[in-house]
Amino acid sequence: MQISKTPSAPCWAELSTPDPGAARAFYEALFGWRSRPAEGAAGDEYRMFALDTEDGHLVAGVGPVSGPRRSAGWLPYFQSSGAEAVAARVRGNGGQVVAGPVPAPGQGRQALCQDPAGAAFGLWEPLAHAGFEAVNVPSSFCWFELLTRDPAGAVDFYQAVLGWGTRPWPAGASGPDAYTQWTVADDAFGGMVDMSAGPFAPGTPPHWNLYVAADAPDATAARCAELGGRVLVAPTTVPTGRFALLADPQGATFSVMHGAPGV
Repeated sequence: MQISKTPSAPCWAELSTPDPGAARAFYEALFGWRSRPAEGAAGDEYRMFALDTEDGHLVAGVGPVSGPRRSAGWLPYFQSSGAEAVAARVRGNGGQVVAGPVPAPGQGRQALCQDPAGAAFGLWEPLAHAGFEAVNVPSSFCWFELLTRDPAGAVDFYQAVLGWGTRPWPAGASGPDAYTQWTVADDAFGGMVDMSAGPFAPGTPPHWNLYVAADAPDATAARCAELGGRVLVAPTTVPTGRFALLADPQGATFSVMHGAPGV
């Protein structure tokens, strides 16, 4: 996945949490991120995470839970050149616009949506804030994965709403061994997992799982546990590399990956 200004590409990741201060401390210690106030935000509740590098490229945002988001979680945003029109397509294809589109003063325009199965995602129409300043480097986001029990319906929805393409991985694979990748302009940025075919608890809702690139997933998982988080899936080797599924102390889940999930 590359940084892309193409409409419909992933452009931002946002953490909603009941304790933003504790969450900032956790991710700063885990990934070395630095937090700073967001331009145009009122007060100090919403902040930006940046890489701890000379350039300090922005990688994510963090703020308190509010409105329909009652629990901690990571939300992907997809770029839109016209949030109102895309929101109308969400409604017209069986999804739900939970909030917005509304302005983020001076920065852009946003909406919170759900696909027909209930997986939440955001739309972002950029002004001053274009979104990610780094992806696919250590401690930045590198992959966006939808977990759903209706993969065929998800393909229909996201193709109609955002114009995404799909392709099987490995190339030419079919049936239970195939993994569906999402593409924009033939660039793979994420994938899809059929929850009905895996070891998911019946009550686990459809959702987006966001991956952070990590040079050493084993060490990152161990550090997560030391900081009060949980290791939900221990570091595991897969054909594209090695990953782990983690949760922060407030319960927001995310994955870390070393490798190339988009090959």
